[in-house]
Amino acid sequence: MNKITQKMTQIIFILLCLMITDSAFGHNLWLNAIDFSPKFSKRTGAHTKIYFGFGHRFPVQDFLDKEKLTEFKLVKPDGQSQDLEAGEGGFLATPLIIKKEGAHIVAAGTKHGFYTMYMKNSRMHHKLGSKEGLEKVVLSLYFENYTKALINVGKTIDNAYSTPVGHGTEIVPLENPYLKKAGDTLKVKVIHNGRPASFCNVFATYVGFSSTEDYAFANKTNSKGITKIRLLRPGQWIVKAVIRKPATKEMSKKCIEMKYSATISFEVP
Repeated sequence: MNKITQKMTQIIFILLCLMITDSAFGHNLWLNAIDFSPKFSKRTGAHTKIYFGFGHRFPVQDFLDKEKLTEFKLVKPDGQSQDLEAGEGGFLATPLIIKKEGAHIVAAGTKHGFYTMYMKNSRMHHKLGSKEGLEKVVLSLYFENYTKALINVGKTIDNAYSTPVGHGTEIVPLENPYLKKAGDTLKVKVIHNGRPASFCNVFATYVGFSSTEDYAFANKTNSKGITKIRLLRPGQWIVKAVIRKPATKEMSKKCIEMKYSATISFEVP
């Protein structure tokens, strides 16, 4: 094999590894519910169960270690929040008792971290850490993941879910998905570090659309961080926003790129 062929083989191998990394190692985080619109009783409240999705196959794939959670809370209609204790088991299934009608948001986030790929002894190596001290680095990410589930109890108004919960990266519905039907559009805003996330990628899909990471709809936000999603059919929907940008000067010794992801999940009646 001549040098040109060897070089081309290495380039193809690296490109394949980058593609694999984005799907296999850049895990998505989202929340599921056994009932997104539980019925309310004045005596017993509304009951549902929240469980985590982690990976690239909806509604569940890999297990999530509860020690990775930095936040898990219920935000009530009046804006007050209640910390939740994640359940045991791989999907961290957590019973939820809601005592008042209205729009509720379950919010969660995981520990920030680094992921690095590098060549050594003609082999690709993976490290769940920064690129410090490594040579021949192919990819090095700093990542943050946030997620929300929109729970509807009783009648809710159109802007019921439009108040941010304060995540570093967050998708905020500007309209109430529970007042929509299949075929309608849903306007959402993406916020990053308190500011509109202009021209960022937004993906949306419904459970059952695909067994792999294919999305039923994709779009970009405008200069104000706003976009519309076409709700193609009833059922559970998951919306994901992804922001990728070069490492800042302060982070450049630890990574090459910074990736921020946020998801929301809800049900279209």
